[in-house]
Amino acid sequence: MAQEKKQSFMKGAAILSASTLLVKILGLLFSIPLANVIEPAAMSYFYLAYDIFAIFLMLSTAGLPVAVSRMVGTAYARGRKKEADRVFSVAVWLFVAIGLAGSLIMIFFAKPIARFYEYENPQASYTIVALAPTLFFLSVMSAIRGYFQGRSNMVPTAVSQSIEAVTKVVIGVGLAVYILRQYDSHLWAAVGAITGVSISAFLGMAYLLVYKLRQRGRDREALSQDTTEPAPRKDLLIQLVRFAVPITLGSCFLSILDSVDSAVIMGRLQDAAGFTEDAAAALRALLGHARKFFDLPGAFVIPIANSLLPALSGAIASKDSRSVDNISSVSMRVTLLISIPASVGMAIFAEPICGLLLAGRPETAAATAPLLSMLSVAIAFNATLYTGNAILQSFGRPVIPVLNMAVGGVIKIALSYVLAGIPEVNAMGSAISTVVSYFAIMVLNFIAIKGSLPNMDSVIGISLPILVSAGSMGLVSYGAYWGLCKLVSPRAAVIPAILLAVVVYAFLIVVTKAVTYDDVVMLPKGETLARLLKVKKKVRPRHMRGKEVRRKTKH
Repeated sequence: MAQEKKQSFMKGAAILSASTLLVKILGLLFSIPLANVIEPAAMSYFYLAYDIFAIFLMLSTAGLPVAVSRMVGTAYARGRKKEADRVFSVAVWLFVAIGLAGSLIMIFFAKPIARFYEYENPQASYTIVALAPTLFFLSVMSAIRGYFQGRSNMVPTAVSQSIEAVTKVVIGVGLAVYILRQYDSHLWAAVGAITGVSISAFLGMAYLLVYKLRQRGRDREALSQDTTEPAPRKDLLIQLVRFAVPITLGSCFLSILDSVDSAVIMGRLQDAAGFTEDAAAALRALLGHARKFFDLPGAFVIPIANSLLPALSGAIASKDSRSVDNISSVSMRVTLLISIPASVGMAIFAEPICGLLLAGRPETAAATAPLLSMLSVAIAFNATLYTGNAILQSFGRPVIPVLNMAVGGVIKIALSYVLAGIPEVNAMGSAISTVVSYFAIMVLNFIAIKGSLPNMDSVIGISLPILVSAGSMGLVSYGAYWGLCKLVSPRAAVIPAILLAVVVYAFLIVVTKAVTYDDVVMLPKGETLARLLKVKKKVRPRHMRGKEVRRKTKH
C-alpha cells in the first residue's frame, strides 16, 4: 500500500512537473521577447499588473483549491464519492463569486491601486484593467483543478496549463509586436501582451469545463453505487472556508509581501535614495526580470506540493503511518535535489544567463545579473516552503505556515526599507531581504514539521550530500565555462556549461548516495533510469527483513 501511494504521488508529480516546466519555459518565451523590445518603464507597468493580479489571484484561488484537493482526496480515501462531487459543487460557485468580485475590483479601482505603488501616471492602470478578466477565468479553473488533483488526476491541470502557456506566447507576444510596429507605443504594447494573458486563461478554462462535463458522464455509474450520504452543503462550505482561509492568508502573504515590498522600494528609491520616478521604475523592472528567472525552478517543485497534499491527506485519513513517513521524506528529498543545484547554478551563471535571455538589451542584462545572483541563494529556501506548507496543511495545521511567513514578512519589509534607501544598494536591498526572510521561514517550517513527523528523514542528513554534489558541480561547470569563453562568446559558452553541470550533478548524487534506489523507481520508467544511473537497490540484512514483515503485518 505504501509503495502504491508513493508511486501514485510521484506519477502525479512527474506529470505536473513536465507541464509546469513547459509553462515556465513558455513563460520565458513570453516575457523575454517583451523585455527585449519594450522599454523598461513600460515593462514596469507590465510587472505592476502582475503584482496586483497575484494578490487577487491568491485571495480567490490559493487556499480554496488546496482545501478542495484535500477534502476530495480524503472523501475518496473513505469511499465517499458523492461527497467528493458535492465538495466540488459547493466550491465552484464560491470560486465564481470570488473571481467575479476580484475582477470587478481590479477594473473599477485600477487607478487608486496604481497610485498606491507610486505610479502617478494614470496610464499605469491600463495593464491592470487588461488583466482583470484573467482572475475570473483562473478562479473557475482552480476549482476544477483542485477537484481532479484531489482524485490524483493531474492530467487536466497539466493540459490546461499547457494550453494557457502556448496561447499566451502566440497571442500576447503577437499583439505586442503588432502594436509596436503599427503604433510605436510601448505602453499599449504592454497592454496588448497582458490582453493575450486574459485570452489564454479563457481558453484554458474552456478546456477544463469540457473535461469536467465528460468526466461527470463517466462517473455516473460509480456515483449511483455509492450508498453513503454526503454531508450537508452548509457543513461542507464551512469546512472548506475554515481550512482555506489560513492557507489563503499564507499564500497571499507572499504575494502581498512582494507587492508591499515593491511599493516600499519605489518610495524609498525616490524619497531616500534620490532617484527619479522613471529611474525607480526602471530599477523595479530589473527586479521583475530577476524574479522571473528566479521563479523558474518552481516548475519542478510546485507540482510536488500539489501532488503531495491529496496523497498525504489520504494516507493520514487511512492511518497509514508508513506511507505518511515515506511520502513526506521522498517529497522533501526531491525538492532539495532540484532546488539546491538550481540555487548554485543560477547564482554562478547569472551574468551569462541574463546576457543570453536579454540579448536585445545588454545594459538591462548587465544590471539584472547581480540581482539574480543574490536572489538565487533563496531558491532552495523558497522551494522548501511549497513542500513544507503542503505537509503541514495535510496534518490540518494550516495556521503554522501563516505565522511563519508573517515573521519572515516583517524581516523582509524592515530590511528592504533600510537597504533600499541607501543609494549604493538601491534595488539590491529587495534581493537581500528576500534571501534573509525565506531562510527564516524555512527554519521555522522545519521545526514545525519535525513536531508532526518525528520519524521523517533528517533534512540536514538529506541536504549534506546534495550540497557536496551541487558545490562540486558548480566548480566543474564554471571551470568548463571559463575555458569555453576563451574560444567562443559567453552567450554561446553558457548552454554547454549548463548541460555539463546537469551530467556532473547526476553522476555525483549517485556517488554521494544523495538519491536512493527507492527514490528513482518512483519516477516514470524509474527502474530503467535506475539502471542507467547504476543506482543499486539496498539489500536489508536478514534480521531486519523479519522486523519489516512484522511491521507490515501491524499496519
